[in-house]
Amino acid sequence: MLAVSRRLAYLSAVLLVTAIRLAAAWMSATARCRRAGLPGTALAIVVEQIHRAGPTAVKVAQLLSTRLDLLPPRVCRALATLHDDAPPIPAGVARRIAAERLGAPLETLFRTFTPLPGASGSIACVYRAELADGTVVAVKLRRPGIASTIAADLRLFRLGSSLIADTRLMRGLPTRAAVAQLSAAIADQLDFTREAAALAAVADAVSGFPHVRVPRPHPDLADPARTDAGVLVMDFVAGLARRTPADLGAAASARAVESSLDAVYKMLFTDGLVHCDLHPGNLYFFPDGSVCVLDAGFVVALPAAAQRAFTEFFFRMGTGNEARCADLVLSTVDPPVGFDDAGFRRELGALVRSVTGSRAQEFELLDFAVRLFDIQRRFGLYADPQFVFPLLGLLVLEGAIKEYHPTADFQGLAVPHLMRAMFAPQHPERLLIRH
Repeated sequence: MLAVSRRLAYLSAVLLVTAIRLAAAWMSATARCRRAGLPGTALAIVVEQIHRAGPTAVKVAQLLSTRLDLLPPRVCRALATLHDDAPPIPAGVARRIAAERLGAPLETLFRTFTPLPGASGSIACVYRAELADGTVVAVKLRRPGIASTIAADLRLFRLGSSLIADTRLMRGLPTRAAVAQLSAAIADQLDFTREAAALAAVADAVSGFPHVRVPRPHPDLADPARTDAGVLVMDFVAGLARRTPADLGAAASARAVESSLDAVYKMLFTDGLVHCDLHPGNLYFFPDGSVCVLDAGFVVALPAAAQRAFTEFFFRMGTGNEARCADLVLSTVDPPVGFDDAGFRRELGALVRSVTGSRAQEFELLDFAVRLFDIQRRFGLYADPQFVFPLLGLLVLEGAIKEYHPTADFQGLAVPHLMRAMFAPQHPERLLIRH
């Protein structure tokens, strides 16, 4: 309770400062500026204050930046600028907690343990270590105290959302459901046992792609019982760097993009796995055109029925089956009283017709998603997240890779995977990763 009280006091102060800054911006602006530029100024202030609010607020904002089904595109773009950087855990503290969580002195586990992290985020830091046999591994350590801070913030987040959920402004929006989804997604990123299982599942799913690498966990060093304490040991990937299209060249860029799409489509349509966080910090391209996927903290395992519905929706969209596309969308929602079924089908049909048979350069997934979600909102529909997550995962991926290969045929590369999934036997429910 003390942790909650402290966080409430701190977050209240941040909220008060945000309100004062927004009010000052409003009062100092002319009428023309208010109409033309103030929304952008207000968003910039909000983004800055979110960063001051701490890791939970940043994580919530990052997740919301992908939720085009809930927020306008300009708000999503502003939230996507937030970065999850934080000072490293002090070297002495890192060594101590690594030994405690691994259950043995580091000298008995590793030949070397580099105290300066290769990556330092708000939830965890990642360190390079070398085993006695020369194998290099990455050791991911959850920050001490971060679990209690995030738990307190999420409790306040849920309390605040419950207070506004029934107000006139929020009425009709899936506020409680959205908050529950966001809270679960953030809590999952603290669960390294779950992440280890997700890493193994993703690595297995893409094992047939020679140009795609996913670091595998080392349960012999950190078994599930100990990863609950906040440590994950996995393969170390050397040579990670942010490379531009100019750094790679056209051929390597094209190979990397097509390998990424192939792997993601196979995961989604065949295995029912969605990596919802393939932004440039989790997807790395190499000069030979190979790809590395990192961080499985936000991987969703779809129930078989949800995977089938999403797969069929894109298959039917490609063949122009408007009626079936509408049926599939409606199967994932709870239509409101007085729902205009005919009007919804008419508008969705127009959307499907506008993209059916379009050439690769003409199809924009972002534009399609914005229009789809806009139609749903206008008719009072809010889709099940099991249907939304795959589309949002593809949107994040598209944003990360499109500049590397602007003419990539997103639809064409999906077709073989769609065909195999549509005519394959039904998959049993997946139990490896909690969904």
